[in-house]
Amino acid sequence: MTKTLTTIAFLTRLGAAALLIAGGSAGCGSAEPSEELTAARAAYEEAHQSQARELVPDQLLEARQALDAAEAEFDDDENSPKARTLAYIAHRKSLQAMAAGDTAAAKKQGIEAEREYKELLEAVAKKTRQKLGKTEASLGQTKAELDKERRELEARQKEIAEKQKELAAEQEARKRGEEELGKEKAARAEAEKKLAAAMKSLEEIAKVKEDARGTIITLSGAVLFKTNESELLPIAEQQLRKVADALNAYDEGRKIVVAGHTDSRGSASFNKRLSLSRAESVRTFLVNAGVSPDRIRAVGKGKDEPIADNKSAEGRANNRRVEIIVEGVNK
Repeated sequence: MTKTLTTIAFLTRLGAAALLIAGGSAGCGSAEPSEELTAARAAYEEAHQSQARELVPDQLLEARQALDAAEAEFDDDENSPKARTLAYIAHRKSLQAMAAGDTAAAKKQGIEAEREYKELLEAVAKKTRQKLGKTEASLGQTKAELDKERRELEARQKEIAEKQKELAAEQEARKRGEEELGKEKAARAEAEKKLAAAMKSLEEIAKVKEDARGTIITLSGAVLFKTNESELLPIAEQQLRKVADALNAYDEGRKIVVAGHTDSRGSASFNKRLSLSRAESVRTFLVNAGVSPDRIRAVGKGKDEPIADNKSAEGRANNRRVEIIVEGVNK
């Protein structure tokens, strides 16, 4: 029963950690640690307090070293995708150390049970030899006692067999869990590789930055639309396909906002309508390019959020833009 509860506790921890990390990490410009790093720290602390410290210190050391590497990468660059990947690895190593500790403890209990069984056999044999030396008058009583001890021994053997069966089931479950962790790790690495390649390609045609809202992809309005129009230019479609590839590489939990902006020329109501119409044109193209319509919405900001001085032609050109905001998972 104790081993079963240990297994349930381990699987519960494993499930909770998987849900936490499956959510992705929020892109933000603050110095707060990522959710992966926070989860890795908590997992290591739990592993350090578990049986792993005594039974599998080498695996616990590997988890500590992996966490140190993630901390060092985070200290160098808190927005580094590598820091999140290293934290993810440290988190998994801590879970694996705890699993190995549980396995070692179960094996130790099995060895102890086998030792007790042998001692019981020796005790029974000793008692048998002693009782055989008794007089014929006490043979009846001796036989009854031996029968009782035999039944106890059979019950003990059955109990040991059940424990060994439980141990084998636990080991098989841990093996399957480790295989699933390996597949998840490989899939995550491939997704991050794909996202990095898409973002590198995207930086050639757009400005990409991180702020409190998330990842901001800024496209010039002059490249996307004719003056005072909202129909996409042919060259815009080529650029927006690269944007769609990058957006599809993000985790599906990340929501997307397409925000249209204008300069200060013209009435506020006209600019509001124009900016919304342009944002909707971009959204429609991205949805047709494979971005889930449930993830993406369009808004028109008009001239309300300039990023440059509208008094110069260059400033007005910078303000005529479309921002594609990939929000953090907690937005």
